[in-house]
Amino acid sequence: MARWGLFGYNSATDVTDQPWFVQPREVYAVTLKAVDIEVTIRGFTARVDASLTYHNDTDKALTVQYSMPVDEGAAVYKFEAVVDGRKITAQCFEKKRAEQIYKDAVSSGHTAFLGREDNLTADIFHLALGNLLGGSEAELKLSLLMELKVKTDGAVSFTLPTVLNPRYCPKDVDASHHNTDIVTPFAHPESVTSKPYTFGLKAKVQGGHALANIVSHHDILIVKPSDDNMSAEITQECGRFKPDHDWNMLIYYQNPYKTHIIREKGDRSSTGLMKDDLLMVNLHPELPEQSYSHRNEVIFVVDRSGSMQGEKMQSARTTLLLFLKSLPTGCYFNVICFGSTYSLLFPSGSEEYTEQTLEKALELHHSISADMGGTEILQPMKHIYSTPPKPGFARQILLLTDGEVFNVDQVKELVSRHAHETRVFVVGIGHGASTALVHGVARAGHGLAEMVYQQDKLQLKVMGLVRSMLQDSVQDVSVTFDVEPPGGIKLIPKTLPIIFGGKHLILYVRVPTSTEVKSITVSGVVGNNKISNCFNGSDIVNIHDEEKTLHRLAARAQINEWQIDNEEDVAEEMITLSLATGVVCRRTALIGVDEDRKPVGPKPESAAGSPMMDLSLTPMCMTSMSFRVCVMYFILIRIDSDLGVFIYVYICKSWNTEQYST
Repeated sequence: MARWGLFGYNSATDVTDQPWFVQPREVYAVTLKAVDIEVTIRGFTARVDASLTYHNDTDKALTVQYSMPVDEGAAVYKFEAVVDGRKITAQCFEKKRAEQIYKDAVSSGHTAFLGREDNLTADIFHLALGNLLGGSEAELKLSLLMELKVKTDGAVSFTLPTVLNPRYCPKDVDASHHNTDIVTPFAHPESVTSKPYTFGLKAKVQGGHALANIVSHHDILIVKPSDDNMSAEITQECGRFKPDHDWNMLIYYQNPYKTHIIREKGDRSSTGLMKDDLLMVNLHPELPEQSYSHRNEVIFVVDRSGSMQGEKMQSARTTLLLFLKSLPTGCYFNVICFGSTYSLLFPSGSEEYTEQTLEKALELHHSISADMGGTEILQPMKHIYSTPPKPGFARQILLLTDGEVFNVDQVKELVSRHAHETRVFVVGIGHGASTALVHGVARAGHGLAEMVYQQDKLQLKVMGLVRSMLQDSVQDVSVTFDVEPPGGIKLIPKTLPIIFGGKHLILYVRVPTSTEVKSITVSGVVGNNKISNCFNGSDIVNIHDEEKTLHRLAARAQINEWQIDNEEDVAEEMITLSLATGVVCRRTALIGVDEDRKPVGPKPESAAGSPMMDLSLTPMCMTSMSFRVCVMYFILIRIDSDLGVFIYVYICKSWNTEQYST
């Protein structure tokens, strides 16, 4: 089941401090008129400008909100609203201050909007628009930046998340204390619109790389390359996009593996990071064949929760089968399946990979289905870490999941704590898979991640991950610079990179404006072999970008690194960096107020009814759910709205099952 639209409710209701599990008594549909997306790709970066136009068909002033999926590595840095021809530009503030400004503005009758990253996961963004007058039209404009990496088959993959699936909240996570805007699997009939709307998408590819091909496995594209194949314009065939999958485009450059270094000029009138220049180093380090070992213990952790039904489980089974048949002789392995509980193929521990043990694994593979309830991912991971790695063998975890959980930080913190002894690789299954969990856990576990959509080039992705898993860890990594004058160079983030042979490695380097970079050297030790990659400063391409794309992507990379640690002692640094660059993090928010327009009537009284529950499902966001669960919820809600929601949440918690599983 899918519903689209913007959720609207009486403007007296306050959205900034209400629990997620209650809803307003008055709910209205806000008509979606148009969605327009513009994508600009330059080399290995992308800028996305999204515009959503809505119309309030009621005669009431409404407060409306929506939730949209974003890539966890995306830097959201600009938000604007055009309401009845008046442009409102948001500014970045510390979150609590931004929320207070929003409350004061709305209670005074001004139109205001508030954009925030979800408190529990970095791949959901929430927006509230207060006091949208009856009969008014609002155009909401969001801008974000993304880094793009070369995949195993040589393609540069661009994915625009358009599917937002419900997220499971484990029993030990108190969502009402940690987040106010949790997207739930519920949908309210009045909160959505079924009226048709227009959808337009335009993309440009440019930036000094000769193009070989541009394709999509899921959508029909119209591609118009330039005569010299150095750029192209791409459009989506009108009316052909179906909002049941993430929009994806694969760009093949003629030489994607060539080292590419860009120096972006800073803003001389600014301070800190934005004032200095910023280097983006793209390289593909090669390792000697002796760097790969068969002495590995590989533990497969397979998600069998209710959300993995249908095509997702088919993809997970196919992926697991390819991995099982790709393991080298002499290694050890085990398979753990999890849902509300977990079970092991070999309860006493990993066993040697032989014909007999493979046969047992294949028997399990044939019986795997999405029949284990909720997504309690933390417990099987804790079980693995409760025993030390097998002596003489490097332990690797391969997690196959859609990642639809809200305890992302808990999982990342656990994985990061054990990364020195166990690497973690993650395969995200299906459209709408949580990039916050998939990429975040792989980064925390010093591993790699791949996203799998049905069967697209699955074998190449599996073989690429197998090769990376069998690679010994590169130790004593260093990044050194020959610069004039000496000093002042800073790597962002400060943590040294994890190196995998042949994989796209991106480094961000802060450079003082007057500093000349003569060379860059990335080195390390793998096994008994020293590796070194040296690049000449003459290869650096200087650019001037008004959007400061590289500066903001570097800031986002640093914020993501801090959020793995989740330490309070970096909170002030995170806020300072976010405010300086405009890149939103979970401790800041974007706030805009229309102070030019006269207030909307008298100050609204406090809401007499129930507070708000986030039911928004938007054209950047599609939610699916079980029919039986929906029917139960709608019956309860028709009897009594508050009691209905309370009983539903209580039942879900008591059953300890996934809120949207059957």
